[in-house]
Order: sequence, then C-alpha cells, then structure tokens
Amino acid sequence: MKKIILLSLLFSCVLSFSQIERHNPHACEHQHFPNKTDWYPVEDPNYDVHFYHIDVEIAVDSIYLSGSVKFIISSNIDDLNSIMVDLDQTFDIESISTPVSSFTFEDNVLNLQLENTYQTNDTLSFTIEYSGYPQMPGGYKGLRYETHDGNQPIIASLSTPYLAHSWWPCKDGTSDKCDSLYMDITIKDTIIDDIQLIALSNGLLVNESTDGEMRTFNWQHKHAIVPYYVMVAISNYKHFQQDFVMDDMSFPMDYYVFESHLSQAESGVSEMPDIMAFFNETFGPYPFADEKYAMTQLGYYGGIENQTNSIVNNMSQSWLDVSVHELAHQWFADDITCQDWHHGWVNEGFANYAEALYFEHRDGFEAYQNYVTDFEFYNPGTLYIEDISDPFSGVFRPIIYNKGAYVLHMLRGILGDELFFETIYEYATCEEYKQGWANTEDFQSVCEEVSEEDLDYFFEQWIYDERYPKYRYNYLSSTSQTEVIIQQSQGLLGWRELFTMPLDFYFQFEDGSDTVLTVFNDELEQHYTFDFEKEVIDMELDPDKWVLCNKVFDSNITVGIYNLEHEEFSVYPNPNSGDFTIKVDESMISNLNLELIDYTGRRVQYDIIMSSQININRLENGVYFLRLSNERDSFSTKIIVQ
Repeated sequence: MKKIILLSLLFSCVLSFSQIERHNPHACEHQHFPNKTDWYPVEDPNYDVHFYHIDVEIAVDSIYLSGSVKFIISSNIDDLNSIMVDLDQTFDIESISTPVSSFTFEDNVLNLQLENTYQTNDTLSFTIEYSGYPQMPGGYKGLRYETHDGNQPIIASLSTPYLAHSWWPCKDGTSDKCDSLYMDITIKDTIIDDIQLIALSNGLLVNESTDGEMRTFNWQHKHAIVPYYVMVAISNYKHFQQDFVMDDMSFPMDYYVFESHLSQAESGVSEMPDIMAFFNETFGPYPFADEKYAMTQLGYYGGIENQTNSIVNNMSQSWLDVSVHELAHQWFADDITCQDWHHGWVNEGFANYAEALYFEHRDGFEAYQNYVTDFEFYNPGTLYIEDISDPFSGVFRPIIYNKGAYVLHMLRGILGDELFFETIYEYATCEEYKQGWANTEDFQSVCEEVSEEDLDYFFEQWIYDERYPKYRYNYLSSTSQTEVIIQQSQGLLGWRELFTMPLDFYFQFEDGSDTVLTVFNDELEQHYTFDFEKEVIDMELDPDKWVLCNKVFDSNITVGIYNLEHEEFSVYPNPNSGDFTIKVDESMISNLNLELIDYTGRRVQYDIIMSSQININRLENGVYFLRLSNERDSFSTKIIVQ
C-alpha cells in the first residue's frame, strides 16, 4: 500500500509540470506536500570541507544503498572538539573512523565528538560508513527510483536546494564547497535491452571495472562544488558526444539518453555548441572546460543544473529552452553560487534571462522582446526570499525565475547594452566570486563599479520591496511646446508609494517623424516640457517595456505649465480624518479652478466655496489628488483621508 501511495504522488507531480511555466525547470517544487520533514541543514560554521570521497553501492532491483564517505576538513575555530554532519535519520551508521570518538544521531544530524582538540586551520579526516533505504523528501526528491520505456530502470539524485543529505552524509546547504570530489558508484553488472547499465556523476570518468557481478565507475571532479550539485544517474543509457572547440579551448559535450529518445536528442542538442560559444563570449570561458559538459535524461521532472552534468526531462527541440537554462547555470549557480537561498534569484533569474539572450542572439531583438514578455511578474512578494526553510515551495518560487529575469532586463534598459554586457561579463569572471559565492549586494557592487552609477535606488525597490509602479499620463502639445504629466498611483493600493526609474517617452509628430526620449521619474506627479518646434500627435510611455509596470494614458489628467509654488497655498491637517482646509494666496483666487481626483482618475463631486480658506468634507477614506489651476498654471498635491 505504501508503494502505491508513493507512485501516486510522483505521478501527480509529473502531471503538474505541464501546467506550470516552462521557464521554471524546478516546476514541481511549487507543489505543496503535507507532513513534510524539516530538511533544513545545520551548516556547521566551525569547519570547512576540502574533499569528499563518496563510495556507494546502489541497488538496482530494490531501493537500497550502502557506502562510505571520507571527509577531509579544517577547523575554523580554536579548540574544535565536535562537529555536525547532515544525514537523513532513516540511515543506519555502520561505523565512523577516528578521530571521531563517539556520536549521537537525531533530527537528521550526526553530532561527532572528536578524540582531540583542533585549532584554527588544523586539518583532519574521517570516514562515515552507512546503509539503508533512501527516503524521498516531499515524495519526489532525493535518490529517486523510476522506470522508462516500460520497466527499464532509471535511478537519479535530485538534491536541490539542500537535500543531498537525503542520500549521503555531508555538510549540506550553500555555505560550504569542497575543493574536489571523488565518486565511486558500484551497481549490478547488467545489460538491459542490449544496452549496458551505467552510472554517471560529475567530472571525468577515470576508470571503469567489473568482477562479473558488480561494475564500478570511478568519477573525479576537481572543482569546488556544493553538496546538492553532486549527482548520480543510473540507467541503460545511449551515449553520444559533440566536441566543443573555441580558440584554445576544447572539451567534450556528452549526452546520455534513452535509446527510444536518441534521434530526438541528437536533433534537439544540435544547437548546443553554438549556445556554449555564445555563453563563452557573453559570460566568459566555460568554468569547467578542463573536464566536460554533459546532459543526462530523466524522462520526468524538469531539470537540475548539476555541476558539469545537468539532468533534464528530455533533450528534444521543444525542450531547448530548458537546455539553455541549465547550461547557463554552470556560470550562475555552479561556478558562482548564491550565498544563500535568500538570494536565489542570482541563480534562477540569471539562467532565465540567459534564455532570452540566446534567442535574441539567434533570432533578433524582436524575439528577445517577445521572450521577456513571458517574465512579467505582477504578483506580490520580494525577490529577496525571507523564509527559505521549506525546500519545496519555499525556495523555488516563480518570482525568482521571472521577476529575477525581468530585473536584469530593466537593468539593461538603465545601463544600455554596452555597460550592461560589460557588467555581466565582469561579474561572471570576477575571481572574488568564481568557484565561490555571491549575493545581491555583490552583483550590485559590480554594476556600480562598471557603470560608475549609484544604483541603490534600483536594487532597493526591485529586490527588497515588492510590486511595481502604476503610471497614469497625459500630454498637451502645440507647435512651440509639448508638456507631459506622469502620476504614480500604486500607493493608493497600499503598495510602495514611489518607484524611481528612467522612463522612455515615444513621440510621433504631425510631419510623420518620431523620436524616443528618456526622462528620470522620481516624483508622484511630475511634469516635463519639451521644445520640439512641431506638434506631437501621439505619445506612448515606455514603448519597449523596459519597466515592469502598469501604464494608462488618461486624457482627463490636466496638463499645464508647472509654475505654482508650494508657498502660495497649503493643505492642513494632512492626513486627516475630518475637514481639510486649503489656504490660498488671495492674489491667486481669481479664476482659480479646484479639482479633486480619486486614484482611478474620477473627479470627485463636492461643494466648494471659493475663498482664502476652503473646507472639504464628506470624503470617503482614501488617497486623492487635489489639483489647482488657472489659465496658465497648475499644481497638484496628495491628500489622505483616514
């Protein structure tokens, strides 16, 4: 009965993927799984891991594994006498070598007591032997057993964002990268449908051996890697290869697919060398060129950017965007890893945006514009994720994929192409972050260094605040002058009151010509005057959608020359729950018009007595714009009824 329930959960996850945007290869992670175990790792800060040697025997005919993991670590503190290691509680510990003297095991944490005391930078090594039945966090991740093409096995690890300890002991999470990794995988020596069962991992296959009953695959990866990108995949794969050559760089691009999918895959990855070349030019040299880039088919799930060997549902042409996405992650996630999942957008937003960049490279700027439209994100929430304790729906949210990509699109609009692409290249090749970590502030610092601009306003409002601006605008034009007014009204909904952004104005003139000008918008109501010496017959705000916004042309907004000064009238008390009093300079009363506009642009009707003191009452709670004007001047201010 338990097995039937588990398969039902897996099936529902596969079905759900087709209902979620393709741009999120981790789509199933938005599903809510009840009764989830707390999988958040301890990330013990008192030591660093330098090396793992994982030696596992994985059963093919049943869900079971046994193995050992050798750690080489160094102390980060003086007087280190204990450390913590993450491992799923369901495993049995067979032994732990010296210098571990004893241990406790509870709540998915091995607490190891050491025989000796170690000082800062001292190194030590130990080996944990373990065995058991790997569980699947959330019902679908971890070391997952499936079948393809009938009853042919496919076993693979799905460990993001910090679920490696569901199948091997490690210091899990983002905070620690080992310097290198050895992975020995032993499986039953089996041929299925005339194809040898093989076991794949990160890096290079340095040896393969068999004793006639069991076959062992020895993999070595000599780059820094976080535990959740350590991978294993086992099936009767067909293997084919492309050779990537660019300048003085050459390495294999390996593909492991089911035989039934071979022809589709060969066609579907035909562009991959071109994509790799484009990313090398745009992001810098491929970080793992001394080893390989591989893709391995699962037949389920979307994709995971395992270092040097991405796993994907399939490699057909219709999944090319996912192939592009996972390749981009080798720069943005594997090589430069988000410092923690609060900043997950620097992984996923960059990979999503890389899709748009490649299709622009291949098909032109219009294709890019159409692609970016899919990233528009109008839901609440901040790109900086406050709560990352849930490894399923808590981390891989649509916002870090889509709004993350749109933020990069907006940044490109602000910086312009030359500075933007210089920034991306500098960030991706920065020695401070390569083989390490970066967060939002790190990326912002590179942007500011390259552009020589203070971009705090941009990152503060788009990463750490939520929503988007709602613009209302109008224009008045003659042959001598064109005036434009913009109002922001999102604050009326309780959102951030003011977004500060450069905005493009498109103008079409009576003689058939047109132009685009950029202004800086940093006020709730802002007026602009242009001397074109010809009349404007049409205008559009942000015509190329460089800003995530809602924009409405509203001919009811009064446009006039902005000359009235603040000291000529005042509104008090404001905010107020009762009557408002407007004091107006007596010299301004003649021919003065007063309008009260609600946030929808509707004129509010009320009784007005024109004098030096005007009382307004009987207003519903809300925010209003009070507009005073005469035949040559106008001024607007906001009042709040509460």
